[in-house]
Amino acid sequence: MNFALIHSTVCRDLLEEGDLDDAVRYCMAQGIEPPVPTCAEQSPDYEHCVALAKETLCDYGWWEKRLKVRDARSRLQASRERRAAPEAAGRN
Repeated sequence: MNFALIHSTVCRDLLEEGDLDDAVRYCMAQGIEPPVPTCAEQSPDYEHCVALAKETLCDYGWWEKRLKVRDARSRLQASRERRAAPEAAGRN
């Protein structure tokens, strides 16, 4: 299953239906850090910031890379926990 394609499509749909906050919340729910920091409405480059965030959230390649990083970190953490479990059991 191509999760990067699914997530980029969902974000595109959310952005067409609502605002950036919906897509950012979706991104965070997937365990992925949003592409840009929150855009301050009073900042002079607010429109550019929003446009960049929207473009990135809909980008298949961006999702593909972030999902690979997330999954690699998850595997590394699981490996560390497996190695630590026998050590902890031996101490009891």
